[in-house]
Amino acid sequence: MADVWYVGVDQVPESLAVLLNGRDRARRRQIVHETDRHLFLAAWVLARLVLGERLGRDPAALSFDRTCTHCGDRTHGKPVVETAGPALDFSLSHAGGLAVVAVSDRAVGVDVEDTTAGAQPLAPALTERERETCLSYADFARLWTRKEAVLKAVGKGLAIHPGRIEVLGATLRALPEELGRPEDYALCDLPLPAPYVGSLAVRGSEPSPSVRSGAKRVSDAARVWSA
Repeated sequence: MADVWYVGVDQVPESLAVLLNGRDRARRRQIVHETDRHLFLAAWVLARLVLGERLGRDPAALSFDRTCTHCGDRTHGKPVVETAGPALDFSLSHAGGLAVVAVSDRAVGVDVEDTTAGAQPLAPALTERERETCLSYADFARLWTRKEAVLKAVGKGLAIHPGRIEVLGATLRALPEELGRPEDYALCDLPLPAPYVGSLAVRGSEPSPSVRSGAKRVSDAARVWSA
């Protein structure tokens, strides 16, 4: 089972930056553009609120380990909640004005894209068969969220060239041998507010996620932490 929460960036007030710890604040200060800094805030506030409730802990007290499980570097690995135990995984993503967080008891990855962004599709990142399915930028955005969700679930992100995996429809068809078998992972598209599209990948069988707005959770937290 996977739980997915989303929130509009404009629904997360600056006052909730108090939930971030010193490391988060330092990372946020290094972001050049203000819009990107607020995307960071929205994603990590939502993540802390969701994970805090799931674990029964103060969201501001959570700390995260970013050690890469593949090379040991402590700065670029998939973040995990310290002391949460192996039975909890989470993933977050943001694009445009939306932040998304997924939590599961299995390895999980989530990605979101804005179908109106209109950026040039990254042809080398797609296989020949994938390129044949992309008739518009919206097609590319949907496909890209599926590929990125898989890469996040395996914990490698773009350290693995996305052209080495292949997704046709909502099915993972090819995966580098060192990451496992395609049938080890399941994909599903997420019902997100337009113009956003998103996908979820989990290790194991069909994820059947619950997808909910986190707006009320954020507004409730803003009242508590602003009191």
